[in-house]
Amino acid sequence: MVHRAELIAWCDERLNAAAIPDIASNGLQLEGRAEIRRLAVAVSTSLLTIDAAASWGADALLVHHGLFWGGTVGPIVGGHAARLRSLFAADLNLIAYHLPLDAHPVIGNNTLLVEAIGLTVTDRFPVYTPGAFGALGESDASLTVEELVRRLTNVTERTPTVVGMIPASIQRVAVVTGSGYGYVRAAADAGCHALVTGDVRESTMAEARETGITVFATGHEATERLGVQALAHELADRFDLEITFISDPNPI
Repeated sequence: MVHRAELIAWCDERLNAAAIPDIASNGLQLEGRAEIRRLAVAVSTSLLTIDAAASWGADALLVHHGLFWGGTVGPIVGGHAARLRSLFAADLNLIAYHLPLDAHPVIGNNTLLVEAIGLTVTDRFPVYTPGAFGALGESDASLTVEELVRRLTNVTERTPTVVGMIPASIQRVAVVTGSGYGYVRAAADAGCHALVTGDVRESTMAEARETGITVFATGHEATERLGVQALAHELADRFDLEITFISDPNPI
């Protein structure tokens, strides 16, 4: 068991949260009970994840996508209000870490996804960019598109959408979990054969084809499960907490 303030302070330091500019509010987003012994974990805050955490008897819900973005608080209506009512009713703490959990070099989403598909992290991405939160991964052996699809499918439990050029082999890959479709040209400029991300837009296909790389879109939620679970396991070890991961697969 740990006091809420001690857990938040430890997470803030572990993720270097204060040093990373973000549109999200990182750390404690909603105060619940003071002592935490059961920690539920999910990628996103929704009524499903809140109610599942409450049913499990959680004291806190730790997520990657919280409820507060861009400094805007009100008006609190509709689904936003319903989620808050459920959190208050269960006396749940809501804790969220967005870009700090993407950027971390050990337990960040990007590092962990690179490692999970069998590549070696060689740099942050975009390269030469202060505060870069993506990761570059390299393979000793050349990979086919089919092999990379197989590895991504095994990790994310969904088959990626593949657009752009289809190279004979892949060795250098840029990884930007979530909405990384804006990094196609940066990936090409970094000498990558491929960009792995969560979701894409209509123009991504032409942009990838014209810059000569392949883009693998394997789901926003699906690419961002690893970091929050890794953080939860560290918290469990540090503070002797019970943890559970609440899965809410999203086709986007």
